[in-house]
Order: sequence, then structure tokens, then C-alpha cells
Amino acid sequence: MQLWLYLHFPTLQLDALFSETSLSHLAEQPIVIVDGQHFQIVQANQHALKLGIQLGMGLGSASALCHELQVHPYQQKLEQQTLTDIAQWLYLVTSDIVLLPPQGILLKVSDMLCLYGGIEAYWQALSIHLDKLGYQYAFSTGFSPYSAMLLAKSATMLISDDKDKLMNIIRPYALTQTELAAKQIAALQRVGVNTLDDLLSLPMAELARRFDIDLVNYVGRLLGQFKHPVDFYHPPEKFHSYLELLYEIENVQWLERPLKKLLERLELFLTLRNHVAYELTLQLHQRDNQTSYIHFTSASGDYTSKQWLKLCQLTLESIKLEAPVQGLTLAIERGGLLDASSRDMFNGPQGTQTSLELIGFLQAKLGKDKVHKITLSNDPRPEKATQLCDASLVISPRKTASRCRPSFLLPIPQLLQEKVSIVQGPERFVTGWWDGNDITRDYFIARSNKGRWLWIFRNQDKQWFLHGQFS
Repeated sequence: MQLWLYLHFPTLQLDALFSETSLSHLAEQPIVIVDGQHFQIVQANQHALKLGIQLGMGLGSASALCHELQVHPYQQKLEQQTLTDIAQWLYLVTSDIVLLPPQGILLKVSDMLCLYGGIEAYWQALSIHLDKLGYQYAFSTGFSPYSAMLLAKSATMLISDDKDKLMNIIRPYALTQTELAAKQIAALQRVGVNTLDDLLSLPMAELARRFDIDLVNYVGRLLGQFKHPVDFYHPPEKFHSYLELLYEIENVQWLERPLKKLLERLELFLTLRNHVAYELTLQLHQRDNQTSYIHFTSASGDYTSKQWLKLCQLTLESIKLEAPVQGLTLAIERGGLLDASSRDMFNGPQGTQTSLELIGFLQAKLGKDKVHKITLSNDPRPEKATQLCDASLVISPRKTASRCRPSFLLPIPQLLQEKVSIVQGPERFVTGWWDGNDITRDYFIARSNKGRWLWIFRNQDKQWFLHGQFS
């Protein structure tokens, strides 16, 4: 026997709404989700239900009961996105996931029982993992997808692999609780068939003769006698996650809390693929259809939400909002494989901060265009011996001549103002003729009377200049 588990999320959009206030304050406010076509209540929180608001009630009647009612339009795409996020989260502990939008997830349990050692251990691991998301849900196992759906939508909350027990529970259910079409239910009720027990007592041949093939298929699939075709979920290849805000945000620092939720989704996405992200884009959906973008970078590449949140906080310090924010979309612009040689499998990065992590923090604080690396050039002129380059580039070590060069070089040579003693030299430079900035100099290493070691030169006019100092 195949065993299935159905998870039903009756208030999915309501649970997915994110508030800048505390959760306790959110629970004290009556909030409803309204179907925009019929203006009926389709979801309501506990505070709204306590005030007498019921599902299916018209918006006018609900508003009369509560003048402080917060109303949000039902958005099917938002629920489907949330359902996908839940499936991606569950993918860490179970496989064979089927999305049944807008509010259901079907799991094939049979193949997971050997891994977890039984249905109870499997459910314990799954429920603990799922409860971390904070969504309300009803659940039940079943010997077929339709039986699991029927029991879960009725809030049976049953975890069992006993087929006889599950069958005895569903038999008294009314046909209106099943997945049958209203037309089929009406046809059955006309001949006195009102419950599943009445329907299942009829021979299959009699059903096929008196009713359409769809009813026969439903009964066969409900009993597990016919194969139930399903499309299993596969995690998406690109990360692109949207979060709607319950309230408009006008202070950029208040974006940190909803952004943290998006970064947790990002961590899950990257963990599943053993990847890291190097650059993220945060799209701000603002009032009056305005849109702005914020870019976050990590020179070392990170996957943990904790590390990315630090970088985002530094970047947000220099951002000012031009209009209130109503929603956020986070996407990966540039990513790659996790470097296993520099990471600990269980505890993440260990030890002191790496050079790339330091670069990432500086870029987040100062801006990507303000942080550079220094690399050697092929120009022999001391002023142009080094050049700035992108901080994310890997600079390969180069063999340099064993000539002594100062640690500190003046950007512009200065006239020598103190008495010195020549220790080493001269070293002649005759170069730069190809671009008109040619030089002819004799460089010396000297020691001043104050004990400083200097790099000086003499030009063709016999003038002495200070160009650098040794550390």
C-alpha cells in the first residue's frame, strides 16, 4: 500500500503577510483577506473571528461588525509563491513533493519510511521542520491522494498507516466534502447517495453504467485502485523571492526584519545546491508604482543569512528611501559553487576573518567602487609601477627582481630638504619615452641624520629629490 500525507494551509496568504510590528501586536488586530470578485471573506485571523466575522461573509457585513477591520485583497500568485517556498523548505527533509495550489501540498510517504524508521519518526521530523515557518495547517495521512486530501481538509489531524482505520473514518463523510464536482454530487443525491459510504457500497460496474467515467475514476483513485497521476516538485534553478509587507515602511532601517526573512529563504536555496552568492539585488516596490534597486556584494561568497544580513545592514546605512516601501523582491545576480576546501561542513567558516571577508565588509560600508586591490604593472617608472584593480579579482603572485624598494612611495617626488649619507647606488632609470613622460634619474638608498632610510634620486639638472621611505 502506498501512503500519502496531505498538508492543508487554510490561511496561507494571511500567515505569509509580514508586519514590521511584533507578532503579538499583529494578533490583536482584526485582519481579513477578501475575494476581489465577490467581495467575500476568504481568510480571517483569530481576532476577526472572535468579533463575529465568518468566512464567506460579505465585506459590507464584516465592516459593520468591526470599523477597525484591516482588509487585504486575495492574491493567488502570492499564495502559490508561498506554497513553493514551503515545498522548498520541506525538500530538506523529504522528497516526492506535489504542489496542489492554492493551499495544499501532497507528500508521498511510502519511500521515506525506511529512511526514518517508521511513520511516527517521519512525522516528528517533518512537523518540527515545518513548524519553524509558523504557518497554520491541517494534516492527515491516507492510502491514496484523495483520501489524504479528504481527511486533512476536514482537520482530522491523523497520522496512521492502518488502511482499515482510515477507511472507516472517511465512510461517513458527506459527498460535499469530497473533490467531486457539484454537478456529480447533485446527480448522486437525486438517487439517495449522500455519503461516501453510500457511494462506495455501489458496485463499480453499476457506477460505470449509470454515471460518467469521471465518477468512476474518482472512486478508483480514492480507493487506491487506479493510479493517481501527479507532478512532483523540483526546486527552481534561479532564486527570485517576493515578500509583501503588511504596512508601508518609510525608514530604511526597518527593512532589516523583512529582509532577514528573504535572506533565510536564500540560505535554504543555496544550501540545497551547495552554492554561494556573490551579488544580490533587492528590488523595492514603492508607493505609486515606483521601483528602486539596492545591490549587495560579498567578495568571498556567502550562503548564510547571518553573514549576508551583516553586509546588507552596512549597505543600508547609506540608503535613503524616496517613497514608502510596500514589498520586496530579492534575487541572485551572481553566484557559484561553495569552495569546500575553505569551509567546515557542519560549523561553517572557522578562524579569523579572511581577506575576502574583509573586502566584502568594506565594500558594503563604503561602496563597491571605493574598494580596490593593488597589483604590479609592467611599467618600470616608480610612479606607475602599481595600479588599482577590482577587489574581487584574484591576483597571482609575480616574481620581482631582488632590488630594494621602499614601503612608502610619495605620490609626487619632493625636493630633498635634509642631509643624508649615501649607502647604496646609483641605479639609473631611463624610460618612459613611448608616452612623452620620459625620465632619466639616478636612484640611491640613503640614511638621514635622524636615522630614516630614504629612497632619493638625482635628475639631469643635478637636483636631489625624496621619492620614498623604507619602513
